[in-house]
Amino acid sequence: MALERTFVILYLLGCIAIGILASRKVLASRDEYWVAGRRIGTWVNAMAIMAALASGGSIIGVMGLAYGRGVPYTLSLFAGAVLGFPLASILVAKPLRNFGKFTITDFLTFRYPHVIFRYLVPTLIVVSFTVYIVAQMKAVGITAQTLLGIPYQQAVTLSAVVFVLYVSIGGMLAITWTDVIQGTLMLLVILGTAFAMMMQNGTPLAIIADASVKAPELGQVANQPLASYLGSFVIWAAAIPVIPHIVMRVFTAKDSGGARLSLNIAMVMYSIMILAAVMVIVPVGKMSFPNLHDADQIFLEVMKNQFPPLVRGLAVAAVIAAVMSTTDALLLACSSAISHDLLGGYLKEHVSEKTENIINVAIVWVVGIAAMIFAYSPPKLITEFYSAAIGMLSAGLFVPVVAGLWWKKANLSGGIASIVLGVGVYLTVQFNPDAPPLAAILYGLPASALAMVVFSQFGPVTSDDIQSKVEGLHR
Repeated sequence: MALERTFVILYLLGCIAIGILASRKVLASRDEYWVAGRRIGTWVNAMAIMAALASGGSIIGVMGLAYGRGVPYTLSLFAGAVLGFPLASILVAKPLRNFGKFTITDFLTFRYPHVIFRYLVPTLIVVSFTVYIVAQMKAVGITAQTLLGIPYQQAVTLSAVVFVLYVSIGGMLAITWTDVIQGTLMLLVILGTAFAMMMQNGTPLAIIADASVKAPELGQVANQPLASYLGSFVIWAAAIPVIPHIVMRVFTAKDSGGARLSLNIAMVMYSIMILAAVMVIVPVGKMSFPNLHDADQIFLEVMKNQFPPLVRGLAVAAVIAAVMSTTDALLLACSSAISHDLLGGYLKEHVSEKTENIINVAIVWVVGIAAMIFAYSPPKLITEFYSAAIGMLSAGLFVPVVAGLWWKKANLSGGIASIVLGVGVYLTVQFNPDAPPLAAILYGLPASALAMVVFSQFGPVTSDDIQSKVEGLHR
């Protein structure tokens, strides 16, 4: 395993070096730290968006989900994410980029100026994203354990230190540079693996046909309740337009046109990668390893048993890239939620930008270490695990954001009721042991929408100043 370990060590050192180089530019400016100076080009941003969403869940988790729950269920979840990209392009990319701030909380507290939005939104972000980060750390831990022989907890600790280090000192600029490299590596490894398997086993249709005979459960639509299919689809379709680490990418674009185009390019790249994983790698893996105890191990078993050391080293690096490209964006979003959204007003009045960025660095470390500790006892089926957490954000944020941008009658009363009831109903159903997996969004999102419509009939009308500014965002 010496070759694989050497390859991975060099890769990790490269990420740290990028963070050090970026730190020279970003630590003295809020604009540079949070949104990379708003000068990221379309293709670079597209690759960074794809990499930010294509997490360890998209390499380890998506294949584990397909192995454990079946291909139709998995595709329903990721079809929602694919739909979410054009929805984000149509509904939020232009007006949010024109808004010109840093975070989704900035817009919501402007549109609905109330302490509930100032404190509840960043709290939801930190809680859900910490769950998301834990899932990513499991992916890198089991990868290093299986392919490098490194004990699980040591692998989690090492990876956490590396990505927390380069995110904390390099900000959004370091994340962008590393995400482009990481996204390229992910595409090469997944598509290369799928191509090698097709050379040995035939076309994707032939592989699926063969797998459906040897492992019929892989293609069974009835493997999960219908509510789980619909719920997994809706969670990600509603999440992409409002999920903070994607929205922050919109703010980094040079202009609104570049933001919209980059989202659509990212959708195409993401779709190709997911289809290659689910339609080729998983069926071959299912036929070769039909009785895995942990479904999330399927990609690792395929790489371990069917490819030489150099390719295994690339696979480890690709999984780490997937984990880092999402985790770095999640960490920055958590940091922004705490230091910018929660503490921003106080910090601006009492400390310099340089001191504020030092505080940002400290917060990244705190969040990263907390997630690392939680990851020492990892969940099963990581994609389903973090999708449930993202569902809470979808239920609470989608309606207030979209209505705030497009519906003139949306007011403070409607906004408060929408986020509170959306999250409240979602959590009530989610923690009901009799509810199907991921079905809570089917109750939380309609509750949020209904609350917005009903409660916007009460309370004061939104001020002319806010209305005028919102209209200006669409020009």
